[in-house]
Amino acid sequence: MVLMPLLSVVVPTLDRPDTLRHALATMACQPADADCEFVVQNNGGNPDIAAMVEGLKDARFKHFASDTVLTMTDNWEAALGHASGEYVTFIGDDDGLMPYACATATDILAGRKIDLLSWRAYSYYWPDYYHPAFRNRLLAEIDLASSVKRVSSRSELARIFAFQAHYSYLPMIYNSFVRRSVIDRMRAIGGRYFIGLSPDVASGIANAALTDSFVRLSRPLGMSGISSHSTGHALFFETTDLLATSRGARDFGAIDAELQLPDLNALELFIAKDMLVLKRLLLADDNHVQLGYRALAQALATGINDRPLLYDRTVQTIGELARTHGFDVADIIVPAHLADRPSPGRRGVRAAGPNRATYELDGSALGLSSIADAVRVIAQFVPDQEPFDPANLEVSASVPLLGTEELDFAREGTGVAALIEGWSETEEWGTWSVARSCTLRFEVRPVPSRPLELVLACRAFVSEKNPQLRVVCRVGNGALQQLDFSMDAFAGLRRLMLDPVAIATDGTLTISLALSDPRSPADLALSSDVRPLGIGLERVWLDRGVRTPQHR
Repeated sequence: MVLMPLLSVVVPTLDRPDTLRHALATMACQPADADCEFVVQNNGGNPDIAAMVEGLKDARFKHFASDTVLTMTDNWEAALGHASGEYVTFIGDDDGLMPYACATATDILAGRKIDLLSWRAYSYYWPDYYHPAFRNRLLAEIDLASSVKRVSSRSELARIFAFQAHYSYLPMIYNSFVRRSVIDRMRAIGGRYFIGLSPDVASGIANAALTDSFVRLSRPLGMSGISSHSTGHALFFETTDLLATSRGARDFGAIDAELQLPDLNALELFIAKDMLVLKRLLLADDNHVQLGYRALAQALATGINDRPLLYDRTVQTIGELARTHGFDVADIIVPAHLADRPSPGRRGVRAAGPNRATYELDGSALGLSSIADAVRVIAQFVPDQEPFDPANLEVSASVPLLGTEELDFAREGTGVAALIEGWSETEEWGTWSVARSCTLRFEVRPVPSRPLELVLACRAFVSEKNPQLRVVCRVGNGALQQLDFSMDAFAGLRRLMLDPVAIATDGTLTISLALSDPRSPADLALSSDVRPLGIGLERVWLDRGVRTPQHR
């Protein structure tokens, strides 16, 4: 009787032995007692790759090859067919596993009480990356407490479909161990597991759609490598039309048009296309998970200078989205045209909140030349994973309860789920708005019997070049109210009146904000931050004693 391993780590590859050997090195150094297998799917059967795997002399490695070169999605599907573990994860041939990855996953998953074990990977830009400013750059946010949380799958999908959270928050097979039962359910519905243009992103949507919740570790088990081989970066940053080349045809095959979306090979549109495909297949009856077209347009605008040569075409695409989906194109904040892609943030180590530090390191100064080097260095700073019982992890409320207790908008804060549209990713202090129109949604229970004041602890992004910010607010279906910020009064408490009749019959309260002129620090030559910043939310609560509003 052949015993199947608990874990399968799969690496699909195509003629990339130069980076693959380092990815395999991070796999080979996993502890011998970890219950795992390593599957190498050699697309096209490169003999050098076959010899490389054979040379490892490690029985955990299994090599498979296709007779012809397959599209990326088909190659991934073939690779998945060779995995025999109860839980499966994929890494790219320029990615790496952390040294503790398989031991940690074995400890957590041995009880088979979790369907999805997910994390957000560290990142490393290889020395051959196309843009000099990013080369040999290592990025890692380390949680010194190694915290764990259970995430509502549908709530996370709703945030990502609204472009309110980065797609890397999805429980993708690229950053998760996925239980075989989830994979089998997707195959039963769709005929295969990998569907769409971006198999990694599409897998995250499918995994979330087919589960109630998933477990997310703050201690990543892998590191994402971005090299000259990285298909996504070649498609969306390095070239203007990779799809028209032989490489594009090889990697993606024929691409069907999507009537709801303009034709531009932008990352955001590729993700949106997969969202629509999987929405129809898996989420057709879920009105809570909807693609936010205005937010999609703002995401395109915010990243418009990542490909300066396509600036005008991207502006045109934003206009097409507005006409097709009925929003005002004037709501979209488009940065000024830059000659080159904005440089990354400053190097160094900085606090990222309680028990968290962000490392943005120069690999050249540290002697790094590969993903294996990067993994080895950053692993020295990562604390051990504390044991936890999955049964004791509770899913946070999908709609925060607004009352006299403060809700905060910092990373992992109690109010974060209220950020519906127009907000950036959370930071250690709170959350910035990054759009002209923003939305918050709370639950108010019980409904108050008289008017109350809603108190916002907030700040505004103002400077000598943009000295004022005006925010017009509507609380529920109530009258318009205005908050004003200036260089002299840019932070503190602001108050809005809440009339009980403005609360919906189901107890939800929607707050809409319209900002006068959000600007990005990059546009104002203040920093490299390209986000159009407006109001920054820190905390919110209800004040039962109504007082005269201040700073209105």
